[in-house]
Amino acid sequence: MIIRQLPVPTRLFAGETLDSYAARHARRNGTTMAHIDQALRESGILPTSRVRSHPDRIKVWRQLGGLQQRAFTLTSPTTVAGEAILARPLCLRCSRGERVIAHLPRTGWVCARHRHWIGPHQFNVRLLPELITAERHFRRVLAPRGVLVNTPPMRVARDCAAASITLQTLEERAERIGRDDREMLLYPETLRIARLITQPRFLSLIKHPEIPSDRRRGLVAQEIASILAPTSLHSRSRTAGRVEHALCSHASYGTEWL
Repeated sequence: MIIRQLPVPTRLFAGETLDSYAARHARRNGTTMAHIDQALRESGILPTSRVRSHPDRIKVWRQLGGLQQRAFTLTSPTTVAGEAILARPLCLRCSRGERVIAHLPRTGWVCARHRHWIGPHQFNVRLLPELITAERHFRRVLAPRGVLVNTPPMRVARDCAAASITLQTLEERAERIGRDDREMLLYPETLRIARLITQPRFLSLIKHPEIPSDRRRGLVAQEIASILAPTSLHSRSRTAGRVEHALCSHASYGTEWL
């Protein structure tokens, strides 16, 4: 059955989820997604299944929006190399103030175009250019390696950064930006560590069969410390100790996340 397009058009953003688009499109046309879905079920156009990604539901909302056949499929992959892509809010500047939920596999936590942090709370980060540089590294280096913001390498890197960064660095950044968002303040170091531990050469070295598994964590900690505290042997030693402790908290990953 051909469904007539709703009168007021709604732009589909790249990577936007079906529910995000449907909710916005319904709202722009003076109703709600739930009301439309229910009416379509009662009329027999949609099955009684409540599966939100049901093929028939996707097809109907494409027709209601006048969208191309590839909408919500090619434009919105949900996995990369078997890892689920986190659905998260788009930059509010990009979406002109509308709340849009999208899959953004090639984007970290910064909108490079608008210099906006796009975590749970969004704000301008122009005063922290190191975050913009880190974001470029995410897109140029980590994204092509299949690393996502919610995958184990990023979580491990974030915890190692938290264990090793100096309080002085955190306070200086917080003072510049006027915010104490820990995830944001750690972002440059998180990206540096994530780039290291996903580097093919590093992985080949650390997984060498002659290196006992019980020594790998210590070697990883030493390598991470060498990029975070390159000038002082004493600082590197202390940093390596803190990083190794952080790595222990990720024992559930074993070394498979490397």
